[in-house]
Amino acid sequence: MQDGFKGKVIKMKKVFLIFFLYILFSFPQIAFGQRCVVSGYPLFKILQEIWPEEKCYLLQPPRGEFHFAEPTPKDLELIKKAEFVFIVGTEPWAKRVYNLTSQERIIALGKPSERISNPHLWFDFDRVYSFLKEFTNHPAFKKRQEFPKIVERQKIFEKNLKTLEEQYKALDKCPKKEFYLLGHSVFGPLFRDTGIKEIPLIKGHHHGEITPKKLQELLLKLKKGGAKAILLGEKELIKYKTLFEKEGLEVKEVWTGDYDRPGSFTDLMKENLALFKYVLSCP
Repeated sequence: MQDGFKGKVIKMKKVFLIFFLYILFSFPQIAFGQRCVVSGYPLFKILQEIWPEEKCYLLQPPRGEFHFAEPTPKDLELIKKAEFVFIVGTEPWAKRVYNLTSQERIIALGKPSERISNPHLWFDFDRVYSFLKEFTNHPAFKKRQEFPKIVERQKIFEKNLKTLEEQYKALDKCPKKEFYLLGHSVFGPLFRDTGIKEIPLIKGHHHGEITPKKLQELLLKLKKGGAKAILLGEKELIKYKTLFEKEGLEVKEVWTGDYDRPGSFTDLMKENLALFKYVLSCP
């Protein structure tokens, strides 16, 4: 009877050991912590293009919005233990990251100490180039086996970005010099020094209900300016799509980076470019 009991205990221990080893090797990030943590979708997409070997932990939830997504207690623990933390630097909680981990582990598009008027820094080409340079010059990356591949992909990414930068600058030759956005201001960094003006429905970078008066004012501006389409920047404002379409205006959804959307960073920037050409009546 006693031997039978001991046999069952030994068998249970073996089962537990096998299960533990399965978890250990199948999900190493659970066992050892997350090496790479990234704040939101724009940076996540950039990293996927140049460092696909690493499965970074994304802090922004699938349906979360960049301006309002807050890290959970679990996220904060991961930030403390991560080897690398990638942030935009304009997240509402960005300053807290510098108190959770050493600055050497943080790679950001902008520093929280900066006075930044537009938080959508992923649309600032100069900042993206600096981010990539800091990424590949980091001593810890140079020790990695995949480092040569990272550098190779970075060069391809930068080449594509340079082409896109030139194409965005060329939009200053388009007949129209302004476009309307159903949402808050987003694309300022893209059109710096081009003379192209973004006219958002919402001032600042907050969300909220839109009054009928504001909607009517926007409709009048669109008609007066001879616009054929308006860009939709915020998902919750899609409820006004029918209103604009009834007035003979097209509503085109543009990628702001505030939400998730399928596609790589490069591809989404190309899709946006096509939309800007359309609303600015480019040939």
